Amino acid sequence: MIDLYAAPTSNGLRAKIMLDETGLDYRLHNVDLAAQANQTPEYLKLNPMGLIPTIVDPDGPASADGTPFTLTQSIAILEYLAEKSGKFLPAKMASDMYFRRDLMGIATDMTGVLMAVFTIGRMENAHKPTMDDFGARFNRYMKYWDGLMADREYVGGDEVSIADFAFYPVVYRAKAVTPQFTGGCPNIDRWYETVGARPGVQKGVDFSQS
Repeated sequence: MIDLYAAPTSNGLRAKIMLDETGLDYRLHNVDLAAQANQTPEYLKLNPMGLIPTIVDPDGPASADGTPFTLTQSIAILEYLAEKSGKFLPAKMASDMYFRRDLMGIATDMTGVLMAVFTIGRMENAHKPTMDDFGARFNRYMKYWDGLMADREYVGGDEVSIADFAFYPVVYRAKAVTPQFTGGCPNIDRWYETVGARPGVQKGVDFSQS
């Protein structure tokens, strides 16, 4: 059974959604970021960066000798779980550099800017012009993706993939916290409803269950 250490941030949601979608057995360890549970000596042994998510697979990769395997970074975890389960990363996507470019853009550009928006918004004396500037940048990324998805059913093309599970938590969190920066994207809204209706995704965003 895989141990998942996570919190319901965009990165944490990715790992939990993927586990619920693949059907791999796992045990959820809720990491209380507000209480700095990610900075305890015990957790730092697993992830010296003090970030979430982290997975510990006692069986190791599907092709390995059964040695326990610890992995951090949400996109790396998505790829690992895809390889282990044989789901959501077909060969044609895995070898497509445009697919990987877009996956990295979701992980770095979009997630980073959304984090900046959230951080500024939580400040006691938040500087609204700065927040609006980052929010406008996030909306530009959204509209870029909305254009790409005009002729795509899913983020990576015509089938569900790890790209959907990377992107969904970003939109999910943005719509919940800063919906004003998510407007004008009808293709994303259509996709969001479709992916959000999946049982694995619905279970994945619920951190009260594993």
